[in-house]
Amino acid sequence: MDLYRVVLTIIALPLQDRWLWGAVLIAVLAAMGLVLKREHHYFRGRNKAISWIALRMMSLLLFALSLAVLILPAQAISGPEALAYFYLALFSLVPLVWFGGHVLCGRLLRPSFSRDESLALSASGLLILAIPAIALSYAHRPLSLAVQGLPEVAFEKAPAMPLPYVAEPPRRFKLDGVGIIVTQSLMAPPNISLERIELKTGGGWYDTKGLSMQLFCRDGQNIHLMWSAREQAPGLRLYWRVNGRRVHADFLPDAITFGNVPVQDFVVDFRKDGIDPPVPIPRNRASVAYFVSPEKLYFDQLNPLQPGETPDNDCIMRDYKRVAWEREGPLQGLALMFYLNGATLRADIMRSPPSGG
Repeated sequence: MDLYRVVLTIIALPLQDRWLWGAVLIAVLAAMGLVLKREHHYFRGRNKAISWIALRMMSLLLFALSLAVLILPAQAISGPEALAYFYLALFSLVPLVWFGGHVLCGRLLRPSFSRDESLALSASGLLILAIPAIALSYAHRPLSLAVQGLPEVAFEKAPAMPLPYVAEPPRRFKLDGVGIIVTQSLMAPPNISLERIELKTGGGWYDTKGLSMQLFCRDGQNIHLMWSAREQAPGLRLYWRVNGRRVHADFLPDAITFGNVPVQDFVVDFRKDGIDPPVPIPRNRASVAYFVSPEKLYFDQLNPLQPGETPDNDCIMRDYKRVAWEREGPLQGLALMFYLNGATLRADIMRSPPSGG
């Protein structure tokens, strides 16, 4: 973690944490100042205070020159030779520039420094430089942990507001091999941009970004849910911004009303280049079948995105098209998977013969 990122990280922390890291910074500066103060007091008693100030200013130039000798040639060299040069320069050229430079500069000053005094100042200069380096190494882990927690804290502080989405009426379908499933869609109002979707699991809410979801999928800013009637209806917490302020709202399906919804057949229309399901399907539930030989069907999972598809549009919708449909041929079936209490339930919905489309 470089110094620039450390500063940006501390600025992003909550106020009380910034005060804590500010105290650490003051302690580091105080330790460096203590070493400098003792040096100044020592050489002032020998009437070399002005020379000490001059040599300390030269130390900054020698430090920059030492870094240049170490880094610039290594960057100009490629391959393992660059690493070999780095270590060679670290234990030969850099000490020569640093210690030799202090001895040379100390002799040129008036009053001058002896060889031992110049070497002592070069050694104490390394100590001064080592103080922030050591502090930075110890601060790396707690700062990294603090950075990881920043997004969570920001989302936890988002205030609640009424859900702006329009919850369409739920629908129920019968799937052979699975039973009754329920679907429901949340339609987004204009000019809303979802930042995060959390799923209620047990007593907590968990971010779903980067996870394979079977209970819902996204079509842009719209959300489509699908679950088995034998499992608990999924609860979602949605985050977005209003006038630059992050807010959230919860959606908990009303399972009591589902019993009055009529059950429909899950009818899929098969085209020559894709399928038209009756409702959006989370792609992690679905596989499509096509012939890989005259008598052998292959079920291809739809979890991997096709070219042009994105995680924010991961539903299998009407007009779903296979990119390689000309090579695969017309789709022959659609399989939907549901996982209940460790058991895998599967419904195979096949194209009706004769093959058409």
